[in-house]
Amino acid sequence: MTMNDLPRAASFLAAAITSSGLTQKEVAHRAGFNRANFVSMMKSGETKIPVFRVPALAKACGVPELELLEIVLYEDHPEMWEVIRRTGCFDPRVTTEL
Repeated sequence: MTMNDLPRAASFLAAAITSSGLTQKEVAHRAGFNRANFVSMMKSGETKIPVFRVPALAKACGVPELELLEIVLYEDHPEMWEVIRRTGCFDPRVTTEL
């Protein structure tokens, strides 16, 4: 599976991990996961990124929490994403790319 075939959240996470310069194990540890294989599963699109894990993952990878949150909500909880989008909380640049 190529990066283009992955769900947007998985692709974003994979790129964030690569850009961070950290290993998956280091990201997993910094984000509070006991095992790196769960991060691998999220990165490959095998499992969804849990919403409650977004802040820790974003911080571990050095990416904006709100950007990762918006992508995760858009893919996995579109009705919630739409309600929040209407409030103007999301970055319009990310929204138009989705």
